[in-house]
Amino acid sequence: MKYSNKNLQAFLNWIIIITFLCSCNGRTANKDVCKTSYINAKNRFNKFYTQKNPVLLSNALKDVQKSLNCPETRSASIELKISVLSLLKEYDKAYHFIDSLEEKDFSKPYKKKMQYNFFKALSYESKSKIADRDLYYNKALVEIETFVDSQKNIDQEAYYELFMVKSRLLSSEQISDEINILKIKYPTDKIFFEALKESFNEKVKQVTIQRVD
Repeated sequence: MKYSNKNLQAFLNWIIIITFLCSCNGRTANKDVCKTSYINAKNRFNKFYTQKNPVLLSNALKDVQKSLNCPETRSASIELKISVLSLLKEYDKAYHFIDSLEEKDFSKPYKKKMQYNFFKALSYESKSKIADRDLYYNKALVEIETFVDSQKNIDQEAYYELFMVKSRLLSSEQISDEINILKIKYPTDKIFFEALKESFNEKVKQVTIQRVD
């Protein structure tokens, strides 16, 4: 059968349209898989707090690995995967995962290096290598402090993370003293710093991970 140039062009255009539609449907399907996988991972993560079943975390890790593949769920999935690895005490896997990411994958510019150093410190701490532990905790602190000092306003999340890291090195009394100084320095944020101090009244020797909303 012979095709005229016009018929051939029409045929090629039809192929392009079909390919585009199939591609769109594929992206929609993938997006739905990612969303479902993220929701499943989040639910399992939150259930762990009441059921204390490590299988929930292992299954959450499998689900979140799928949801990392879509831009719509990637950012939240990164945070969730790091939290899951933390609760599993898979510190080496956590910092290797963080190292594989780009700075833009995180909500704030200090977070990649800070979290990398933090989990390196936890890894050394789990092996009772105190000097190396302190080295990496201090590196994590430098990353947060550099960010905090560059901000015009108080970044509450950054300050919480700053004292979360400091709580690994300082006593609760030292934490309180430092926060009291900040209360005086920033009187308009006194309520925040008072709440922050209250949350660190008892020094917690474990990684603080909040429920995922």
